[in-house]
Amino acid sequence: MKIYKYILPLLLFLGGCSDFLDYKDKDKVIPSNLDEYNELVFGELIAKSSEAVCYNIMIMSDDVGSMVNGNERDYRDDYLSWYNWAKEPQMKKNGDELIDPAWEFFYHKILICNMIEEKVNEFEDDAEGMKFRLLGEVQAIRAMSYWYLINMYGEPWRSEEQAKTAMGVPVNTETSIVDKTYVRETLAKNYELIEADLKSALNNLGKGQVMKTVFRPNKEVIRLFLSRIYLEQKRFDEVITVCSDLLEETSKSVMTLERLRINYDNWTSYDPIISRDATNLLFSWWNRGAVAGFNVTEYSVGKFCVSPDLMAIATENSNDIRGNSYTFWNYNGTELYKYKSDYSKCFGMNYRIEEVYFNRAEAYLNTNQRDLAMADLTEVYKQRIMNEANPKLEAASDEEAVKIFRKEKRKEFCFEDIRWFDIRRWGLAVEHVYQNINNKEVYETYVLEAESPNYVLSLPMDLQRRNDKIEQAQRVETIVKN
Repeated sequence: MKIYKYILPLLLFLGGCSDFLDYKDKDKVIPSNLDEYNELVFGELIAKSSEAVCYNIMIMSDDVGSMVNGNERDYRDDYLSWYNWAKEPQMKKNGDELIDPAWEFFYHKILICNMIEEKVNEFEDDAEGMKFRLLGEVQAIRAMSYWYLINMYGEPWRSEEQAKTAMGVPVNTETSIVDKTYVRETLAKNYELIEADLKSALNNLGKGQVMKTVFRPNKEVIRLFLSRIYLEQKRFDEVITVCSDLLEETSKSVMTLERLRINYDNWTSYDPIISRDATNLLFSWWNRGAVAGFNVTEYSVGKFCVSPDLMAIATENSNDIRGNSYTFWNYNGTELYKYKSDYSKCFGMNYRIEEVYFNRAEAYLNTNQRDLAMADLTEVYKQRIMNEANPKLEAASDEEAVKIFRKEKRKEFCFEDIRWFDIRRWGLAVEHVYQNINNKEVYETYVLEAESPNYVLSLPMDLQRRNDKIEQAQRVETIVKN
């Protein structure tokens, strides 16, 4: 069978127009039926990847620390400006630019979603329900793309009133390339758009063809993202409802301790917690390259590692399998095992059923239902603790419950990107220690203050140069603690 590459006009940057692809390429065709649009959705929206998208939000989080064992090479250099939350983090230590690719990556997906949605709507309804499924998939992917954009380049949601004027991200509703300058929408408008897309996607997938695969958007991941935006907007009753609906309908389940022990017992990384064949995976899309500064085999170098405080909370209970080697990382925290794609057979961005329990637990904590929150957390916790007959989480006060919740969430989802978004959402401070490559006893401590303006990332530098109408983030210089 001949393999075609399906094409549509592509917008490379949200700030101006770019060339159309060559429609005369004999190996490329414009989609003409639902089957071809089905392939386009998978190839262009789900599988199409980028080497470094979202690694900056991992490096900025308190999951990451720094290690120096020698000065043969410093693998931290390229991402130092992200590690220390520089005013302009896209400038490397040597002065070269390292442009953040996420803006282009997600807006490309949004434009393709717009185009496919318009074209698929022109088809008659089909008996199999493919039309409704495709509409639901592109609406879900568009909503998810906007979610990442506002949580990277927009202000954090603090209140309904604040969101009416807070800085969001531009909205692109075009279905073809238009030479125009885009400006930001308010945060409130962004959230309205995301919620509308997610609800429409849920409706369309409910009417459409069912795909039993983690590689197509589904009702489960849509409800997960609804729970995320409701948490951010402090709509806690709706978080509880959407999470409960998901858990009631899903066949997914928390990864068991027995499954997690395979790596631990055999000293391997062949069976990671994120796995295509696991019972807990909801959705998987787009790949990334190696994590910058991690998984470095050389010893006498500077590199990134699991932060000391994350290592401490993960290992404080020796029976917690998450803190043991070969579960999430290697013996010294310089190699991450959650991203073993050769073994997981997944893409690089993944969403798990465990988060649903945590999101509902957080909503319970904010609605004076502490016991229900602890019960949800225990559903995950009891599958993470070895050598105990009946592992259970309990709290004597609401304050203690919040501390337990945040610690458990940090352990469970470290290096899955959600930590940076929680730092923004909860207004947390972070400190990073950075050792001198020539003398590890000499170091600086960088500080990201609570409610820092540096929660908002600067726009890609090439976009800053081209679009003088778009509002820029008001970031501040790196703070160094003496």
